[in-house]
Amino acid sequence: MALATILPLPALLPAPMRAEPRQVILVRHADKDVDRADPNLSPAGLRRALRLGRLLQACFGPLDRLGSYGFNAGNQKNARSYQTAVPLAVATGLPIRLFGGGEDDSPAAPPDLRQDPWLAGRSAVLVWEHRRLPALAAILGWPALGPIAADDFDDLVVLRYSGVEGEPPAVTRHRQSSLLRQPCYQRAVSPLPLVPLP
Repeated sequence: MALATILPLPALLPAPMRAEPRQVILVRHADKDVDRADPNLSPAGLRRALRLGRLLQACFGPLDRLGSYGFNAGNQKNARSYQTAVPLAVATGLPIRLFGGGEDDSPAAPPDLRQDPWLAGRSAVLVWEHRRLPALAAILGWPALGPIAADDFDDLVVLRYSGVEGEPPAVTRHRQSSLLRQPCYQRAVSPLPLVPLP
């Protein structure tokens, strides 16, 4: 008795999968001193960056990629974005990918960033200045991120991808100050054993 080969109908096939990220966390650089023309983080910004080094992993899971946009060593443009990423790089052991180039020494995010092999299947954190994050979110599949206030350093956006072509990411917005009070962060910081110095 011959067995008939049954081919699946196209409507029953799963949607095509794309090489896209698993998760992207968008972070505006930490606080700056608005009263001074200083390209660096303020003391409050440094404290925020240090907390982010633990917070992001504790509350959003293991991270695979870390990127900072637009650092220009010549004029210090976007130094704060890089400085915000450094404590997370130290905490995770991840190298910081520096995205550069573009007008006014601020890069334009590449239009194919969502399909960049560097991000494929990974959980990534991208740090940039507030006025550029809405365009970055749009390139990553979420055009609804409105302008971010110049004095708002507390917001972060998480984009989670299903891998199904054409499906927008699931988006959640969080306040860092609120996450610091959540069990995910509290477990990560309490109590750390003290290691004696040599």
